[in-house]
Amino acid sequence: MSIIQYKKADCRNCYKCIRHCPVKAIAFNNSQVELIEDDCILCGNCLTVCPQNAKSIRQDAEIVKNFIKKKEKVYVSLAPSFVSAFENVNEKWMVQALKGLGFTHVEETAFGAIQVSRQYEKLMNAREMKNIITTACPAIVYLIEKYYPELVSQMAPVISPMVAHAKMLRETYGSRIKVVFIGPCASKKQECSDMHNFGTINAVLTFQELEEWMTESGIYADGQFSEEVKAAKETSTRIYPLPGGILKTIDNKAKKNYRCISVDGVDRCMKVLDSIKNDGTENYFIEMNSCSGGCIGGPCMSYVKGGALEARTRLIEFVKRSSVKENALPAAAVKIDFSRKFSSRSNSNMMPTQEAIQSILNSIGKFTKDKELNCGACGYSTCRDKAVAVYHKKASLHMCLPYMKERAESISNLIIETTPHAIFALDSELCIHEVNNSARRMFRLDTQTVEGRKIHEILKCEDIEKVHQSGNNINASKFFYEDYGVIAEQSIIYIPEQKITVVIIKDITEEEQRYRHMHQLRSENVDIAQKVIEKQMRVAQEIASLLGETTAETKVALTKLKKSIMAEMSDSK
Repeated sequence: MSIIQYKKADCRNCYKCIRHCPVKAIAFNNSQVELIEDDCILCGNCLTVCPQNAKSIRQDAEIVKNFIKKKEKVYVSLAPSFVSAFENVNEKWMVQALKGLGFTHVEETAFGAIQVSRQYEKLMNAREMKNIITTACPAIVYLIEKYYPELVSQMAPVISPMVAHAKMLRETYGSRIKVVFIGPCASKKQECSDMHNFGTINAVLTFQELEEWMTESGIYADGQFSEEVKAAKETSTRIYPLPGGILKTIDNKAKKNYRCISVDGVDRCMKVLDSIKNDGTENYFIEMNSCSGGCIGGPCMSYVKGGALEARTRLIEFVKRSSVKENALPAAAVKIDFSRKFSSRSNSNMMPTQEAIQSILNSIGKFTKDKELNCGACGYSTCRDKAVAVYHKKASLHMCLPYMKERAESISNLIIETTPHAIFALDSELCIHEVNNSARRMFRLDTQTVEGRKIHEILKCEDIEKVHQSGNNINASKFFYEDYGVIAEQSIIYIPEQKITVVIIKDITEEEQRYRHMHQLRSENVDIAQKVIEKQMRVAQEIASLLGETTAETKVALTKLKKSIMAEMSDSK
C-alpha cells in the first residue's frame, strides 16, 4: 500500500499537487491524479497544498493499538519537534500521556541523533569523501537515489537518528520489544518499511495520528497528568529539527575539514545537487532537509498557532532547558553498527525525440515557439516538460488550460455568434452585459451601443423582471414586441451562481404570419364549403318537392287512364 493515498472522488483537476511536486511523480489520467510510487520521494508537498484534502497519509495507529492490546512491550522514539506540534505541552506531560495510551517507555529520538552526529564527525575527520551529504532525512535519501544516482557515493553512509535510536532501544531493552517512532514526517513511514529487513522500527505514527488518538482517548480533556512527573533525559541534539541543527551538534574541529552549509526545501536541495553533479562542486559538508524550515515544517505537523515562528520558538526554548554530555548516553551504543549503504533506485525514462515532443505540442495548437506560454498552470514548468510527461503517459494531452480556454471560448463564441436566435446576457441589475449579432439585427441595434443599458430600454417585457426576481425560469413562451413588430418565442433563464439573466429569443414572426394566413384560408374554405353544402341541400329539397308534385299528378292521370280502360272493357262485353 502506498504511503500517500488518494480519494478519487475529491480530486477537482486543479493540478496544484503536480505544480508543487518537485520531481513530478504524480500522473494525471481520466480526470484523476495518481501517485507514481517508483518516482515519489515522499516529501509530502502534495499533502499540504491539496485544497480538497484529496490526499492522506497511510494510518498506522491501529497497528500500534493492536501491539498494546496484545500486551506487547511498545517503546516510543519521540521526535523533539513534538513541542512545536502540540500547544502548551512539555516533555513531562507527553511522556505520561503516551504511557496513558499504553506505551511501555518513551525516549527522545535525540539520543540516536547524538550517535549520528558522532558518525558524521568521523567522516569529516577522515577527509576521504569528495562531499558529505547528510542522510538523516529519508526524503533527501530517496531524492538522491532516484534522481541523482551518480551522487550516491557522496551520501554519508550513516543511518538516520530514528533508526539509530531504535537500535539503541533494542540493544538496551531487548530485541523482542516493539519500537514506534512518532514525528512530523511522511517519508519516515517508508523508511520504516525499508528498514524492516533490519528489524528496527515496527511502526511510525505522525503527530496528527497521535493527536487524533489522544482526542479519541480523552487525554486532553482529563488533564490528569502533573507537571511534577519526572522528565525524560534531555539532550542538545533536540536542535536537529531546525535548519542547521545537525551542524550545531558537530565538533568545531571536525567542521574545519569541510565547508559546511545547510539547505532546506526540496527545490533548493535539487539546485545544490545539480551544482555538485554538473559543476564538480566539492569539499562540502551539506546538511539537507526536504522540508522548508526543517522538520518543524513537516507535512504531518499539527496546526501551530503563530505558524513557523511560534513553532521555532517553542523548539529553541525546549533545547535551552538542559542537555546531556556524551558520557550520559547508554553504554549499549558502543556495540551498535550505525553504518548504512545506499544504492541507485533510478527509474529514468527514455527522453522522446524533438519530433515527438513537437508532434504533441502541435496537437494542442502550439505550432510555434510563441504559442508555448510556459505558464505552469498544468503543473509543469514549460510546455515541453508537459509534452514529455504526455509522452510518458504521466499527463493528459488537454491539461493545457490556456488551450482549453481558447478552444472553449472559440466554440462557444462561434455558436453564440452564428445562432439565428437573439441572446442577451444581463447582470444583477438587469443591465445588458453581452448581446450577440442576431439580437442586434432582430431589434435594429446595429448602430447603437447597448452594453450597460437597462434591458427594459430595449425590450419591454415584464417576464424578464419576473424571472430575475423569482428565479423561476420561463421556457418557450410567446411574446409580441410591438415596437419592433417581432413575434417571439423566448426563454428567460436565471443563473443564480453568477447572478446572470439570459434571454434567448427566437423570431417566429414569419411563422406566425404564415400560420395566420393559413388559418384565414382555412376559415374561407370552411365558409365556401358551408355555402356549397347549404346550396346542395336547397337543390335537393327543391328536387324532392318537384318530384313529389309530378308523382301525384302522374298518379291522378294514370288512375283516370285505368278507370277509362276498365270502363271501355265493360262496355265491350
